[in-house]
Amino acid sequence: MSTALIVGGDQIDGIKQELSNHGITHINHWSGRKVGDGKKIIPHDTELIVLITDWISHTFTHKIKQNAAKRGVKIVYTPNGPAALRARLKGIADRTVSESACRKTFKHNRSLNQWLSFH
Repeated sequence: MSTALIVGGDQIDGIKQELSNHGITHINHWSGRKVGDGKKIIPHDTELIVLITDWISHTFTHKIKQNAAKRGVKIVYTPNGPAALRARLKGIADRTVSESACRKTFKHNRSLNQWLSFH
């Protein structure tokens, strides 16, 4: 069983479907906007985290990134939408997409650029 955690977003049915198409059988979702979300611990069986960059705060993104790095969990940064996620998952499968490549994709997204310059 493959497990993914989606962080951010409200309408994630398309993203869930895309993950399912890539063999992910169990999907957890945190909105990232509830007070308790900042205290949650990434489930132990999580193999992939999908950060929906349009919908989460910089502080929460940083916390998720740190916790994932400690555990060696891959993170995919994507705007809200299955098409963008599909391209990133394909890149991971082809081993051609890195975090820096995702950053370049979002160079016109002001809030993400602010977050990236902070970190």
